[in-house]
Amino acid sequence: MRTVVTKRYIDASPEAQAKLAKVFNVTPKYVYMCLTYRADNEKARKIRYAAEHVYGATPMCHCPECETLHNVTEDGRDLMVQNFNNGVKLEIDKQTGETWVTNRHGETVMHKQCITIPQLTEIQVMAENM
Repeated sequence: MRTVVTKRYIDASPEAQAKLAKVFNVTPKYVYMCLTYRADNEKARKIRYAAEHVYGATPMCHCPECETLHNVTEDGRDLMVQNFNNGVKLEIDKQTGETWVTNRHGETVMHKQCITIPQLTEIQVMAENM
């Protein structure tokens, strides 16, 4: 199984980006590279910090798009079921956090306990990329 990193960026207004470029004496393109995590050094981290804490920019995260259903089964289990375009299915028991991922052939490829949103995001990205 390969590890896939969720794409993230910092959503800053064009005005904030222009101010960041001027304050840090860099080009607008470099500010863009910093806000999309393509540049990662001390100055880039400072630009991201200033974007969020001084200019009110919002950290964002791209998550896979999929059909999401919330079902209660006959035996009373409360499930969230996500069906991805590649045929992969993700099921999470909302009371216990127990998680199953099945491939397009119906075979279980992962069964684990998922209790945090970052864990869920990682599993969703993995499922989308199977």
